[in-house]
Amino acid sequence: MKGLVHRVGLRAELSLHQGPLLVRAATAGGLPLSRRRHQARLTSTSTSSSTPDVAKSEVPRAPLASTPSVVGPQPTAAQENSQKERRTPYCLDLPGLIEVLKQELPAQPVRGAPINEEVKERVSEVLRNTKLNPKEWKQHAVFRHGRYTRNIVGYSPGQFVALLLCWERGQQSPIHDHTGAHCFVKMLQGRLKEEQFAWTDDGRANPQAINVGFMETSVPAANVGFAHDDTGLHRISNPDLEEAAVSLHIYSPPFEDCQVFPPTGAEPKRVPMVSINALGYKALQPPSNGPPPSSVRDLCETLKSIGGSFTTASPTEPDPNVVLDALTRTELSAMEWATLASPAYFSEFHVGKNLIRTDEHFSVMVFCWGPGQTVPAHHIGRDRFEWVKVLHGDLKFQEHSQGLFLSEVEATTNLSEGSSSYRCECSARLHSYENASLEKPAVSVHVFSPPLTQFTFRSKNGLIRQDVPMLLGSIHGGGTLLPNVPKTEAISPQPEKQAAANTLSDAATQASADSTAAEMATRGAEVSGTPPDPVRSLLRTTGRKYLSFRGLTNILDEEMHDPNFTDEAAMSLLKKAVFNAEEWRALLDNASDDEGPGPQTVTLRQCDDYSMTLSFWDNRKQASFSGEPGCKSFTLVLEGELEERTYAIDVEEVNGHVRNGHAGVHHSPAQRQRKLLRVTTLKEDSVAFSAGYEEQQLRCESDAPAVSLSIFFKSK
Repeated sequence: MKGLVHRVGLRAELSLHQGPLLVRAATAGGLPLSRRRHQARLTSTSTSSSTPDVAKSEVPRAPLASTPSVVGPQPTAAQENSQKERRTPYCLDLPGLIEVLKQELPAQPVRGAPINEEVKERVSEVLRNTKLNPKEWKQHAVFRHGRYTRNIVGYSPGQFVALLLCWERGQQSPIHDHTGAHCFVKMLQGRLKEEQFAWTDDGRANPQAINVGFMETSVPAANVGFAHDDTGLHRISNPDLEEAAVSLHIYSPPFEDCQVFPPTGAEPKRVPMVSINALGYKALQPPSNGPPPSSVRDLCETLKSIGGSFTTASPTEPDPNVVLDALTRTELSAMEWATLASPAYFSEFHVGKNLIRTDEHFSVMVFCWGPGQTVPAHHIGRDRFEWVKVLHGDLKFQEHSQGLFLSEVEATTNLSEGSSSYRCECSARLHSYENASLEKPAVSVHVFSPPLTQFTFRSKNGLIRQDVPMLLGSIHGGGTLLPNVPKTEAISPQPEKQAAANTLSDAATQASADSTAAEMATRGAEVSGTPPDPVRSLLRTTGRKYLSFRGLTNILDEEMHDPNFTDEAAMSLLKKAVFNAEEWRALLDNASDDEGPGPQTVTLRQCDDYSMTLSFWDNRKQASFSGEPGCKSFTLVLEGELEERTYAIDVEEVNGHVRNGHAGVHHSPAQRQRKLLRVTTLKEDSVAFSAGYEEQQLRCESDAPAVSLSIFFKSK
């Protein structure tokens, strides 16, 4: 391993969910099957979260928009003409939802304003049609036995904050207000009880509840709620003694404290809603000697320029000293402190991480550290560079000895405030970071090349994979989430009382509100677009991409025109894509029950370059696919498992044609000789590849049903 280079100095998804997916419906073969039975089995056999704190429960199903019937992998012209277009419901990832909220909520909401009925109905409708992927949001779910928890999953300065609230069995909030904000609630798991209380004339809470209601994930008409000070005060609780509950809360504008009311009707008190260890803000003049510092946006632009000099065919390893120089000059502008290091980002439970840029060559993150918090032992990957700038506080970089289980710290390097450093991992060396102070918070900027978007941590329970969230929304065009604001003097955080921190944070946000609104308006038209080079970026980064089927077709439609789109790229795309079970179960609801030996299938895309189908397999269902030269297919198992048998097809000489004939020469089945090449069990998340002149036979041997996604690329 190369030594740590250290300096002390100065400073998508791809959101592809918008637009309903157009699916054509037709009929095809399939044994008689009760959709309710098949659906129930799919639900009951679905994989639950590995997080022990999240209760294992059946995923509730709500009536969804009308969706398609079945269609074979290669529909006939007559079937094409008779197909009906149907629409799937929204299936959003978290960054995509944040983008939608930026458009639907006022850019500059006024705290204490009366209820905006138009906004209330519009946002509520968005949330009713939102189906977040549990595999994504459960990464942010933190449960504690002593209290419910609040975990940030999205943020737009001055506009709104999105929090994931996790409720253990029987936990409840105090009676509280919402500091003049509009509050929207979306149930993700379980149910919650809401008790509403009236204000008294002297600004206290009437101890007697005036209304009691329930929000339930499994009830479409009751899984979205709304609260505002005009409607009174409320208390939320999880009444269930068997299942934990999870809810998504949107507060607009964001607030960092609220009033809590004793149930006795006594005087309320104001309490912080963010970590008490968050930073305050104090503007400082830039140093008089030398050039003014660069902002994080400037750093991202520099990295974009460096990456632009690499060739597509052979990406060049960046000069680590050039990146280090750019990082050393970097400080946060006033807007960036409010955007990237506001009190909302500091968690009581773990280091707050925020992915603000990723492209084919670099990823950039900002870490917000509470006192004594650590990033556990992990690898960054062989031959990957990491650069670190400590903006506030002091960190420790710790190298660990090798061991089968947990390892001991072997060497420690102190990273002081203002220092910059880089390292390249050329071996399987474990390392960790730690906030050196047990009293003060810290903030740091991390740059990775090739890009990193997921960490794999070592723990007592084995390996834990965790994606780095994009708390500001989806990354588009330029690859950067930061608003483009005029350069301002650098600022440095100082520990202050929470009230002062709130005031200064709001001031910094308000000062740049016009620029933020302009940036949101600019980005609004890009919501349904895709970032540049999405597949090549996937090839070089670690991490998953939460997609809808529409999102996948958007990527493929773009990449099919790129001569550099390879089998390796297609394989990487499918291996790293994570789809929402709610989406494919909605498609199953409208599948036909015609007799036949094959699985029920739905055509998701049919064009000149490729076709994409979704297949539902019950026990003993099977299908065979054989291609011609130049044709290829990829099959991703979404749920359950399948047996794959692959045969080599040997074409005998017929009518003067030689063995292994050319493209365009068709042979009858009797003229094909098959040789078994391999037999494989494809488990959930497995991807199978089949080339031309191979026959692929898939069969469901298990009593549990299976779901697969297949893409057939046609010869050019």
